[in-house]
Formats: sequence, structure tokens, C-alpha cells
Amino acid sequence: MATRKILLTIDDLDGTQPAKTFTFGYQGRNYEIDLNDAHAAQLHDALAQFIAAARAIDRRRKAGTQRATA
Repeated sequence: MATRKILLTIDDLDGTQPAKTFTFGYQGRNYEIDLNDAHAAQLHDALAQFIAAARAIDRRRKAGTQRATA
């Protein structure tokens, strides 16, 4: 007897498929959400101006800590 397991990723907002998993952080916590293309575009549009103005941080360094400068 053969067994086939199928994993379907569905949109966390409305249950549609297909969806992709997106990871983001906010206030020191990391989140994952599965979104279809339309909802992914909405997320991107909502965050775009903030990301454009933000600084990327080195993942090896905790957010909020300062690096010594010489």
C-alpha cells in the first residue's frame, strides 16, 4: 500500500491557495504568515515606506544594542 502526503500552504487571511510563507519582525518578535500573491502585495505596499526609511541590522547583533566605534 502506498501513502501520499500532500502539504498545502493556504493564505492565513482567507484560506485561499497557493500561498507563500513570509517572515518579518516587529518590536523584537519574529512572525511568519502565509499569504497569496494579492495579500503579499498588500503587505509589501503597507511596509514599503517604512522599510525604505529603516536601517538593516546585522542579525548577529541584537536590535537595540550599540556597536563601539573607534
